[in-house]
Amino acid sequence: MASRSMLLMAVLTLLLPLTGALPQTPGEAEQFTAAELYEQITVLETAGLLQLTAQQIAGYVPLLKQVSEGREQILAEADQGWGQYGVMIQQVVAAGIAGQPAPIEVSQNARLGITSFTQRRDGFYRYRQDAAARFMAYLDAEQHQLIEDAQAPQVRAEMARALEGATSVAEYIVLVIDAQRELMPDEYQLTRVAQAEQMAAKLVNPRSRDFANLVGRILELTDTIFRWSQEQYIQQYPGLVQQVSEYLQLPPAPAVRPISHESLLHFLSSPATVPLLQRIAALPEADPLPTGMRTIGGHPLAEAIEALDLLNLLNNLQLSRAQLAALLPVVQQIELLAQPLRNPLANQGEGFVEVLARTRDLMLATGQPSPEWAQVEAALEQDQREARLRIAGQLERVMGVLSPAQNDLIDWRPPADVWAADTGRMARAQLRLLAEIRTVVDMFERLRYRRTQPYQRTRIVELNGLLERYGIYQDSQSYPDYRSFGIDILDRMRLTKWEDWEQARISLALEFLRGVGVIEKLGGRPAAPRPVNWEDIYSALTNPNAAQIIQQMLAARSGI
Repeated sequence: MASRSMLLMAVLTLLLPLTGALPQTPGEAEQFTAAELYEQITVLETAGLLQLTAQQIAGYVPLLKQVSEGREQILAEADQGWGQYGVMIQQVVAAGIAGQPAPIEVSQNARLGITSFTQRRDGFYRYRQDAAARFMAYLDAEQHQLIEDAQAPQVRAEMARALEGATSVAEYIVLVIDAQRELMPDEYQLTRVAQAEQMAAKLVNPRSRDFANLVGRILELTDTIFRWSQEQYIQQYPGLVQQVSEYLQLPPAPAVRPISHESLLHFLSSPATVPLLQRIAALPEADPLPTGMRTIGGHPLAEAIEALDLLNLLNNLQLSRAQLAALLPVVQQIELLAQPLRNPLANQGEGFVEVLARTRDLMLATGQPSPEWAQVEAALEQDQREARLRIAGQLERVMGVLSPAQNDLIDWRPPADVWAADTGRMARAQLRLLAEIRTVVDMFERLRYRRTQPYQRTRIVELNGLLERYGIYQDSQSYPDYRSFGIDILDRMRLTKWEDWEQARISLALEFLRGVGVIEKLGGRPAAPRPVNWEDIYSALTNPNAAQIIQQMLAARSGI
């Protein structure tokens, strides 16, 4: 992709002749910050896609003003709450840094202020959702089809997470097939059934009567594609997702609509929406475009709550001082990497504000987003994606700082965007699965041909070693059940006929790995729900004050 500076220069060159005739207040580019102009452009993009009529705009202005007033009221109440409870909340933060409880009265008052703010903020978000429903009710059918449903973001996120970053089941299967083709034939034979079961589980419940049949159809598909030559695979690859979808009769992936539900909510509540729509509709009176816009999330009260969330996470994990010291350089690196996320428009170079102003004026005049601006926006989004991926890499270092018991409290599965960008993840998962199957099969081979007495004497030693590999120890409450399960597998292994052994050893190994939860873990699913997830860790450690808070924790606990 071309550098952003080149893209910006291209846009500036293209927009100069187009915008020269547009009316422009002297010094208008200097009137607004880059963030304020970018806010105006995002509003105009949504308005341009909807192509609202002047009559619709006039009808919507009262609703939009109500939403904007609600937003300002929340900010005003947050100011009041911070003035009333801010000192006590800061005292609770200081106590958390020291690892000590705050005085009861202070803690209760701080909790009162926090609860009041969060309830009013969440109430505003619910009101905004209601306003979105009222807004959409008055759109025509064509406009309505441009906006995704309110449930779509959650459905999309759940589907993408279940499919490990893929946008459809067919795409997920092709990603697995692509990784399978990196295996040697004997390696593929060891893993093919387990992988087919994992793929089938994305479509139907493993307890379903259709599950075994679907596994068989997927095996026919993957066996065929694994035998293709490299030339055949390259030739077929562009249409492989469609072929897989048709062969397995998969439902089509849901269509992506131009306006996401999040964009609609932002459009409704932005302070810039009403004045910009008034200009589009040429209404006789237009409100001034706002400057110095504040966000609810950037309020000191909201930031203090985020600091408390970070402290609660670190204190609940019971990090030692040595672990905090090891965590500090990781968080300092995350602080640097998170700059494009917190302020994506910073350091864009000379002339960037003018580019934004001209782009805004062009969109205001034509009602359409310019292709050139789409390129600039894509470059900004690419920067943010790359920053998020680099932060994800730093979070893997956090896993190394924590103990196994602490890691067991966290669901380390990343969200879909991180999964999707990790192109080598499927191949690594294949190799881990292969290693575990080989480990179990090797144990079978060692025990299968021993005489009865040595077998009886050594099978528990071998089994215990394998169970400990998967975190099941003799002093755990669940050990007796896993011991009985493992002995049953080993006894069945001993009774397997010679002619059935090649296939049975793999089936028994997979049954054992499923029984101890390894297959689910390798498939990205924790055996049990975890109290902390990846996004919790990400949100806490990208807090702009995280490094400072950890340094303060180290200083306050120097005697520990």
